[in-house]
Amino acid sequence: MILALALAVALDAGEYRVRLEEIDSLLAQGKGAAAAVAARALEGRTIRAGEQELVADAWALAPIARGEPRRARLRGLLEAMAGGGRPEPRADPALLEELRRARVPAAIPDGGEIKPLDAPGRSLREQIVLWGTKAMHAFGRAVLRFLRWLASFLPRVAPGTPEKAGRITAVVLVGVGVILAAVIALALLSFRRGAPLTPAPHPEPRVRDDDPLSRSASGWEQRAAELAAQGRHREAIRAWYHAVLTRCASAGVLHPRRGRTNWEYAHSLSPSVPFRDRFEDLTRRFDVEWYGRTESSGEALAAFAEGASGIVRSLGRRT
Repeated sequence: MILALALAVALDAGEYRVRLEEIDSLLAQGKGAAAAVAARALEGRTIRAGEQELVADAWALAPIARGEPRRARLRGLLEAMAGGGRPEPRADPALLEELRRARVPAAIPDGGEIKPLDAPGRSLREQIVLWGTKAMHAFGRAVLRFLRWLASFLPRVAPGTPEKAGRITAVVLVGVGVILAAVIALALLSFRRGAPLTPAPHPEPRVRDDDPLSRSASGWEQRAAELAAQGRHREAIRAWYHAVLTRCASAGVLHPRRGRTNWEYAHSLSPSVPFRDRFEDLTRRFDVEWYGRTESSGEALAAFAEGASGIVRSLGRRT
């Protein structure tokens, strides 16, 4: 009861930032277990920012609560909450160690496109066994219904006439046997002459929308339009952000790598890139809409799409 009341009380933005800084300090001191306890205490909490109520950032807190010291994510969240201008660069030992261990792949060639992988489906043998099992169940149910129907025609023999009842029962059983033999023979013939089996088509992976490299930039723009038409504004904002990442990657402005955070991409942009400030602003707004809200408004989508399309246009339409 006390825990439920504590979770129901919203934290103000200042107190939320103080608790995040305490977790960051614990990670810096190597106290991962204490940081995990503090992170679990913040999970699911409501944050009051002015007239809005947000949800604690699970993207940054969940790995720490599981005992994975993803300090780089937490540092990115703290820098995003600081607002204002671009954060001053400073050495972060934990982030440098993480980057040192990672292997950065070669840049995507200009004009390249990464196609999605097909999800594994049932083998032909597994499909045949499944169809055979379903056919046997259906055949068994049909035979039971047929036997009940035949039993309804059996006469009710009065006591004292066992010989007559035995003859009628024998005739009925013989008829049932003939019918069953005919049904089994027809089933075997149709099985031998049946059409060739084809495996079921592979469904499109459901995680495709989570991978920025699963579509080209134009493909992400089309996906954003589809999601917006369905009223899924928050997911459309993510599709627009993926379009920007993919276009920047194909232009060689940034180099994609699995596990790299959005703020790491933003900080890796060269100061000579003309839209670096706009990219950081898009990243900040994306964090607010995707990680801080459960739903986004149409106005937020329109504003985000305008900024994202401006960056894509500045790099040209080739994807």
